[in-house]
Amino acid sequence: MVVLEPGDEARYLELVARTAGAVERSLGPVVIANRVAAAPLVLEDWRAARARWRRAVGRPGARGLRVHVDVADCYDSIRPEVVAASLRAAGADPRALLRLLNELADHGVPGLPVGPEPSAVLANAVLAPVDLAVAAAGVPHVRWVDDLVAFVPGRRRAVRVIDAVRRELEAMGLRPNEAKTRIEDRRIAAPRTSSAAAARSGGGGVR
Repeated sequence: MVVLEPGDEARYLELVARTAGAVERSLGPVVIANRVAAAPLVLEDWRAARARWRRAVGRPGARGLRVHVDVADCYDSIRPEVVAASLRAAGADPRALLRLLNELADHGVPGLPVGPEPSAVLANAVLAPVDLAVAAAGVPHVRWVDDLVAFVPGRRRAVRVIDAVRRELEAMGLRPNEAKTRIEDRRIAAPRTSSAAAARSGGGGVR
């Protein structure tokens, strides 16, 4: 977590607030976390967003294969020039914010400061091309900042999605967290032990 000096924190909030409207308009409904609910920069309550995320990833239409992709060291790895390019693509002027991010980098804060809410807004903007890449692969998905879940019909499409996400991330100097990137088959149920079998084995209760 990064604790900014009060002056830097206020400046960061002000500058990101100027871009928040453009960023919000550039995002689709697949982006669930850290959506701007009110001006200048009031985010939706995280509990409501988390409930919507759980419904999205567990919806009945999502049965089958799922692709999970997470970004390694996401906030720390997002360079100021990548933020600037993302804001330009969203239709916002990034120049003043770019100066601040470069100043913070000069003082030892890599990438986006971890903790302040404005960083989450910027991370959503930076990762918007990943949403487009998954949509181009022809599969539905949802994203919680850098945690992406795509619903795919088969392993070939799953590999295509992972490759597409990897290319987009590499173009921005980011990389997947390999330990958290996986293909999950929800059609294979976890083995269950019947109560009768548990009783015979002596495992029928918690001691």
